[in-house]
Amino acid sequence: MGPDKLKILKEFDLSAVFQSKTRAEQIRALWNQFYKLYLLMQDKTTTKETFCHESQAWLDAFLAPSTGHPNKNNFVRGMYRIQDVTPYIHVLVNHVGEFLEIHQEFGLAAFSCSAVEKKNHMQVCLYFQNTLKDGGHENSRKSAILEMLEHENRQLYFALNETPNFFEAPKKFRLE
Repeated sequence: MGPDKLKILKEFDLSAVFQSKTRAEQIRALWNQFYKLYLLMQDKTTTKETFCHESQAWLDAFLAPSTGHPNKNNFVRGMYRIQDVTPYIHVLVNHVGEFLEIHQEFGLAAFSCSAVEKKNHMQVCLYFQNTLKDGGHENSRKSAILEMLEHENRQLYFALNETPNFFEAPKKFRLE
C-alpha cells in the first residue's frame, strides 16, 4: 500500500521475473516513465502541455509494436495491444492534463476513484449473486445487464418511497 507501491515501482528487479533481459529492460523503462508521470501529477507547477506530452510518450511506449521477423535474431517483442488500454489509462492520457489545469489549486490528491471502485464492486457482486448470468428458461430469458438495472431501479424506488427492502426474520420461540 502507499509508499510500498512506489518502492516496488522504483526498485523491483524485473530480471528475476522475465527470462529475457531485453523484456525486463523494456518493462523497467515503461515503469520508469510511469513513475515520472506520477511525480508530474504531484508537482503543482506541472502544465497541461507538459503532462499531455509525457503521458502520450508513455502511451506510445506502452503500445510499442513488435519489430523484426519473429523467426530471426533481430525480433523485438512489442509491449501491449490497443485492447489492453484500460479506462484508467485512457483517463491518464486524455484527461489528467485537463484536471491538472482546471484544479491546480487542489491538486489531484483531492480526487479519489473509491466511489467508482465501490460501484464496480457492487455491480460484480450483483452479477454473481442476483442474476441468471444471461441464462434461465429460453422463454423468459433476460440479459444480466437488464436484471441488474431493474434491481437498481427497485432499490431506488424503495429508498425514495421509504419502503423497507427487507423482510424481518421470523421470531422463534422455544418451548420447554
